[in-house]
Amino acid sequence: MTFKRALIWGLSAAAGSAAACIVWDRIYHFAMMTDFTKVINPVSIVATNLIIGVVIATGYWVITKWENKNAGLIFNLSLSLLSIISIMMPLSISLPLDIEFPELFLGLAAPMHLFPALSWFTLQPIFKK
Repeated sequence: MTFKRALIWGLSAAAGSAAACIVWDRIYHFAMMTDFTKVINPVSIVATNLIIGVVIATGYWVITKWENKNAGLIFNLSLSLLSIISIMMPLSISLPLDIEFPELFLGLAAPMHLFPALSWFTLQPIFKK
């Protein structure tokens, strides 16, 4: 696979993931009546997902160039594990003191950490031929 194809795959996955994160943010906002826009807003969601998409695409391209036989398995396991491990990040941040219901922040942020990998795996049949 060329780097260009991997990058297009990563950016497509980032766009899908960003859309899913923004939809989840709005659903969570109206369901829980909380406002975490000081910490997570649409601009930060899109920017973060674009960066993650490029990192995922680069990682996939490097692994496929380095290890051809089991590259897909190695990469998919690594991406899944890193996505699950990254859920610890929302647990470790300190929220501003004026945020109401800070205990609900994890319910908003944790699923967003899984969306980039889900988006990447969803687009896999289109890009991997």
